[in-house]
Amino acid sequence: MAQPQNHTISLFRFGGPDELHVADAPLPRAGPGEVRVRVLASSINYTETLIRRHLYPQTAALRVPFVMGYDVIGDI
Repeated sequence: MAQPQNHTISLFRFGGPDELHVADAPLPRAGPGEVRVRVLASSINYTETLIRRHLYPQTAALRVPFVMGYDVIGDI
């Protein structure tokens, strides 16, 4: 059986859509009181487009690289 892949849409620098890149990341491990979700589909929402352009008020607290696509559907 093939090893599961973990691909992300990552923002390495604030700016336009050309700053979004597909990146590989290690598979996360669930800690105590957490679950791991196998993501079947994801989207980048409007708030994340503001984050990408560094226009969202809480963006100042974010550090890059930043993984986009927090709206997901999947299996626990």
